[in-house]
Amino acid sequence: MSLSREIETSREKQVITDGLVPAGTTIGGEVGTFYVDFTLWSGDGTRSLDLNGLVDTGASYTMVPAPLLDDLGVAREESLMFRLADGSTREYDTGLVVIDLEGRSKSVYVVFGPENRILLGAMALEAFALAADAKNHRLVPADLTL
Repeated sequence: MSLSREIETSREKQVITDGLVPAGTTIGGEVGTFYVDFTLWSGDGTRSLDLNGLVDTGASYTMVPAPLLDDLGVAREESLMFRLADGSTREYDTGLVVIDLEGRSKSVYVVFGPENRILLGAMALEAFALAADAKNHRLVPADLTL
């Protein structure tokens, strides 16, 4: 008999079989229900910024207040249109940063967001092969699939 459980995402309910936990998903509770510490690095690697952000697997991108990214010297690479949780759309600049999370470093795209919002999104979790365990308020290793 195959193990089967449901994993809720903000967009759809997925049935995962054989204990598979996809990277960037949420298990054990609601999306975006806990915070984690992570560090952003300047493009030249000489300066860093310690942050505490809401884990939000319903958000594709990681979002950091634009003034913090600008102060860190993160280059604005592209402006993209995003659909917000209320259904409206808004254009934001994006750029590439290095994030330290769970003892590892990865390059991820980040959104230059409003001053009151720090989110760690699904693409960052996927880069680190992590899933959000909302019940226990932690990030857990995830399965990578091809």
